[in-house]
Amino acid sequence: LLGLLGLATGFFANPAQFYRSYLFGYLFWTGVAVGCMSILLISHLTGGLWGLVTRRLLEAGTRTLPLMAVLFVPIAFGTSSLYTWTHPAGDPILEHKAAFLNVPFFLGRTAFYFAVWILVASLLNRWSLELDKGESLRVSRRLRGVSGVGLVLMGLTITFAAVDWAMSLSPHWFSTIYGIWFMVGQALSALAVIIVIATFLAGALDFAFARRAGFCFVFFFADVFAIVFSSRGEGL
Repeated sequence: LLGLLGLATGFFANPAQFYRSYLFGYLFWTGVAVGCMSILLISHLTGGLWGLVTRRLLEAGTRTLPLMAVLFVPIAFGTSSLYTWTHPAGDPILEHKAAFLNVPFFLGRTAFYFAVWILVASLLNRWSLELDKGESLRVSRRLRGVSGVGLVLMGLTITFAAVDWAMSLSPHWFSTIYGIWFMVGQALSALAVIIVIATFLAGALDFAFARRAGFCFVFFFADVFAIVFSSRGEGL
């Protein structure tokens, strides 16, 4: 309730700043959910026992993706405020990119990203529960198969989502390593969240531990901050 009140206050006080701040927080927490799924996919694909301890926490993180899809609605309404490519105003570069950077295609791509993520997450969660009923080679193979395909899809969708949601904030700027930045940052942030939650549930959370785990948060948080708000030259 307090969060909704704060959002409403921010919107009416300064709509442009509200959308920028909302996007910043949205990128971080969506990144945590997507990072949880990436780690889960790697765990199933490698078949290592290292993923068993955190599997349920990672699966819980992936189940927030439908909520994150709904929470994209304010960004959809704020595209004209956030993204300069929505009103090119005779800019030849933006006009050249208009076939890709236009609102209907932007929203359609976003719907596709979430459809892929939610589908993969639902399959992982469903088959993981089946695996709990008893060791089944057939279910294990299905999990490994969907994880292989899922990682390829994650690489593509995360890259395009990063370009759409963040890099297009500065449509004259581009980077070929942009998607990798997001993938690594999302995985680190997800690990940090899972480590903190697992340690808290074990009753071993203290200030020193939180300070060390916070490094993962800082890496992605600072990177997103620099990407979204800094002024950069062409290319990287």
